[in-house]
Amino acid sequence: MSKLVTKVLGAGAAVSMLTLPGLSPAVAAPSLGNGNSAADSVTTPSESAPADPEQSSNESSTGGKSETAEDAAGDEQDSGSAAQSAPEGTAVQLLNITDFHGRISEAGTQVASVVEDERAKFGTGGDNAGTALLSTGDNIGASTYTSSSQNDTPTLDVLGAMGLDASAVGNHEFDKGIDDLTGRVSDEADFPYSAANVYDKGTQNVVDGLDEYSIVDVAGVKIAVIGVVTKDTTSLVSPDGIADLDFGDPTDAVNRVADDLESLPEDEQPDMTVVEAHLGASSTESLEEAKASNAEFKKLVTEADASVDAMFTGHTHMPYAFEAPVPGEPDRTRPVIEAGSYGEYVGQVTMRVDGNSNWQASGIDLIDTEDKSYDSEVVDKVAGIISDAEEKAKELGSEVTGTISEDITRATKDGEEDRGAESTLGNLVADALKEGVEETQLEEADFGVTNAGGLRTDLLCDQIYNNEDKCEVTVAELNGVLPFANDHGVVTLKGEDVIGVFEEQWQPDDASRPFLHLGVSDDVDVVYDSDADKGEHVKSVKVDGEEIDPNKDYRVATLSFLAAGGDNYTSFAKGDFEQSGLTDFETWENYFNKHQAEGEDVAPDKNERQADAAKDVIDNGELTAELTGPKAIKPGESAEFVLKTDAKSEVPGPVDVTVDLPDGYTAEAAAQSKAQSATAGVTKGKAPEVSAEAAATTITLDSIPAGESETPVTVTAPTDASGEVTVTVSVQANAEGPWWDDNPLPLAHEFEATAAVGDDANASAGDDGSADGSADGGNADGGAADGGDSAAGGNADGGDSAADGSDNGSSNAGGGADGANASADGGSADGSGADANGSKDGGDLPRTGFETFNIVAAALALIVAGGTAVTIVRRRKLSLQS
Repeated sequence: MSKLVTKVLGAGAAVSMLTLPGLSPAVAAPSLGNGNSAADSVTTPSESAPADPEQSSNESSTGGKSETAEDAAGDEQDSGSAAQSAPEGTAVQLLNITDFHGRISEAGTQVASVVEDERAKFGTGGDNAGTALLSTGDNIGASTYTSSSQNDTPTLDVLGAMGLDASAVGNHEFDKGIDDLTGRVSDEADFPYSAANVYDKGTQNVVDGLDEYSIVDVAGVKIAVIGVVTKDTTSLVSPDGIADLDFGDPTDAVNRVADDLESLPEDEQPDMTVVEAHLGASSTESLEEAKASNAEFKKLVTEADASVDAMFTGHTHMPYAFEAPVPGEPDRTRPVIEAGSYGEYVGQVTMRVDGNSNWQASGIDLIDTEDKSYDSEVVDKVAGIISDAEEKAKELGSEVTGTISEDITRATKDGEEDRGAESTLGNLVADALKEGVEETQLEEADFGVTNAGGLRTDLLCDQIYNNEDKCEVTVAELNGVLPFANDHGVVTLKGEDVIGVFEEQWQPDDASRPFLHLGVSDDVDVVYDSDADKGEHVKSVKVDGEEIDPNKDYRVATLSFLAAGGDNYTSFAKGDFEQSGLTDFETWENYFNKHQAEGEDVAPDKNERQADAAKDVIDNGELTAELTGPKAIKPGESAEFVLKTDAKSEVPGPVDVTVDLPDGYTAEAAAQSKAQSATAGVTKGKAPEVSAEAAATTITLDSIPAGESETPVTVTAPTDASGEVTVTVSVQANAEGPWWDDNPLPLAHEFEATAAVGDDANASAGDDGSADGSADGGNADGGAADGGDSAAGGNADGGDSAADGSDNGSSNAGGGADGANASADGGSADGSGADANGSKDGGDLPRTGFETFNIVAAALALIVAGGTAVTIVRRRKLSLQS
């Protein structure tokens, strides 16, 4: 297998050589790139870096361009010298950045200042050989507009000016595909990219155009830099651009290359081996917690070959610095560092060799770059590149494309971005992707979906790009949110695959993040259960209010990254992707332009679109509910059904109570008066308050009070009714509620009660025939023994009756075999078949177990057209009562 190995002089000069079996790589002459060896150099602030990095990065120490393997071998033979191991006590400074992501405007000169300052401090005299500057990858991609508007060329120029010696590939180096990386990017970079675990598909041949490792020469100290990238790259970039690649195990690749290095002739082996691994820990409290947080990281730290002297990691954007035991050598440790992200830190390690040729870290640090400045030609050159890039970007990006009403942001947790939670920004992008289809040749989409990882910054009113007004949004700011330029289009999926997409928010066990929350458009409502078993989380998916049909086709507006199965959403790849001809950014910009043309601000929607059933107050026992009803209803007459609730604490609303009745039946929620406690004569909680707005068969409660409460509904039977009637009431949080990851009733809960219907039926309301008082709290009179109707004065205004009770004061209100109707001035004071537990002297009779309270000022008519419940119009704002 051929291997492309790059030899780099310590200041960035590169010599590429192809090594074939039997042909050893030649070693470039010792140099820091400025023509001075360690022996004759004089330490000055910028002497350890080239005065003109752009020039020296393309030249060898002899002033020539990159050499072929034969030329380099000939040069070495002519010199008559062979590489020697570094003398005991020799020290090399390693500086490292990671996940820079094109932040040249934000941190470019600061990083260059720290690098130059530390180079100068370390110098090249005495035991100090000099400094190597390395990167763990993601130098480009997900960049801010200054760089992204120009395809990240300014970032590559800045890194070249700093004298970057070598870099691993990060996942974002593959954003535009392998051909772009090995072509345009590699051509523009003045440093080599290494990727020892990126193979041609089906092989273990490192892909053409990338190195397994590179050799950085620091004043004669040869440093092998092995680059690897996380296997997650397959799901982090558009699959189409890496279709012909395999991403192997990073540690296995490191160990393979380490074996190859050790098998070289002794005088060709590197003095030091450093791993640049674009993978990392997501916990930083301790080395043990860091290892437990990520399997790839743990394997690298604990199983990488003992010849590896230092490890620089990345990808997780976490700053940490550990010393880890060297496997098999308990007396040795090696540094494991990650320098955060976006140029916030420069990692620093001083490596010193002992008498056994073992390199040990004598200093480990993360140097904060904030507000750092340093006077050197290198920093000046970096500043010039950035200034030119900013001027060009401002021309391109200063155009105001719309306004926002307030900040629209990604989800956060403990001050950090949280890709596992719903965000107003993610949902807004999904809205834009869906609406954007309407401006293209494609048929409309049913809904839109985007991924949390594609959102790279927030939209903030106080964020000013150039000289726009507060809350105005420029093209550059929009691009900062969606910097990847994915293709926009529509994927047609079966309903079962749509469900699969939402299930795949729970990532594979070996993924770096266990859950990735999708942004969805306003047309979708999803309910999942975070406590459910894998594969069974999704409980409901509704599109335009209708439960999804597993066998029906749905058109999903999205971006090419997801359409190809990115972020492990493999169900997307089962559909057909139609491209609109626009990028996701162009669709995003058009969305803002449209609002601007209509004179409207773009505002965040603060209603959640995915809810967690694990927080359901009925399922978790915080609320119980039941529906009670009468024994019977006479045709053409009415009786009361009551939804009774008992809550441990108030359940915030709005909550919809939807009544479902057969054809011809009607229902109304009648005004009720306060009742007394059965024991103490005090009220037990308050009744739910009904919103002034209700639609069809839905009552909307402002909340469900703590304790016991009732929501009564009076049902009237048609004159020709017979048999029996079943009333169904469903309870669910209203979609317009102020829910944000806290919906108390995301799924509908149904409760039923059945009553007999007929001319001779007992029109007796209550709990399974229990004797309730009149509808407004009046007294129920004792019924006649023969079951005849009794008009004994059961007054609707609450007057006393002469109750024919037994000696113990219980009045047998239902004397007849079929029960007696106690007419209370038209009220429903019935007492069929049960003891009306009144007082001995005929005092007030309480409602059994619960009290009824004043619900509305006037009755709300609820007309039912058929057996299917009709709910309120989705997302119609309610005027809530306090």
